[in-house]
Amino acid sequence: MNMNISRIIIIVLSAVFASCSIDNYSPPNGGIHGKLIDKITSKNFQTQQPNGYNVLLFEKGGSQNIPLVIPGKPDGTFENSYIFQNEYKVVVTEGAFFPLDTVTVQVGERTQVDFEVMPYLALTNVSVTTSPGKITATYNIARQVESGKILDRMTLVSEIPTVNNVVFDHRRATDLSAVADPAILADTFVDEIDGLTSGKKYYVRVAARIQSALGRYNYSDVFEVTIP
Repeated sequence: MNMNISRIIIIVLSAVFASCSIDNYSPPNGGIHGKLIDKITSKNFQTQQPNGYNVLLFEKGGSQNIPLVIPGKPDGTFENSYIFQNEYKVVVTEGAFFPLDTVTVQVGERTQVDFEVMPYLALTNVSVTTSPGKITATYNIARQVESGKILDRMTLVSEIPTVNNVVFDHRRATDLSAVADPAILADTFVDEIDGLTSGKKYYVRVAARIQSALGRYNYSDVFEVTIP
């Protein structure tokens, strides 16, 4: 019995050492990073995370059906610093913007690739002011390409830096589905949110969306305010 156990242990250890000696591949030594630039505002494309947008990388010589997925960050940037240096087909998709063409990128040690996107909507002339227990957001909605009906607009307030349609503590939302789009685009909107705590810091963002397959919102920058 002891002899059999000893043989089993030897076989297992031999397999372990053999696998260790074979596993000598070089680790990934490449990286890709960049940002999406809003064609209307000329600033970083503002979004949310998750469900903001994805960057898909199809490696040359690899499977064309299983891409490497890089989720976009709320400020429009993306990065993966642990991929193999190689040629990739890059697709930016699933965001609140019109489709982009696929591009081919040679990824080296640290390669930067920026993309210009045409958003469905842009939040422009955004200002956030404070008064005791309250914030007031003033903004316009703009677009350069007519697409789906503008559905709604909102001002979102969060007690943490993350603020979007899913993460918020206070919200003022307005249904625009019955309002003609030209009237929306010509208007200036003012949202007030009260019941906030004096002396406390909040994060404020404005959003709007059109009728689209994914129902994604377009966002403004995040404003950090302290209530007087």
